Amino acid sequence: MELKFKVGDPVTVASENPTGYPRTPRYIRGKRGVIGLVHGVLENVRDHRGIHNPLYTVRFDLSEVSTCHDQDSIWVDVH
Repeated sequence: MELKFKVGDPVTVASENPTGYPRTPRYIRGKRGVIGLVHGVLENVRDHRGIHNPLYTVRFDLSEVSTCHDQDSIWVDVH
């Protein structure tokens, strides 16, 4: 499976919850972030659905996901 993103790429998380990926937290859906780490395709042998899309760690400014105006950020793993 081809990787769509590299470290530093800006991304926007899909607003809807795609079938098969219920682990995407609601508070980041539709939010903009930056790829911080690329983990690639990981196989979970306990998951009978097979191979997931590539896994990325995305950095979000805290102000993007909350009403907080601090300069902090959060990092979230996203398929």
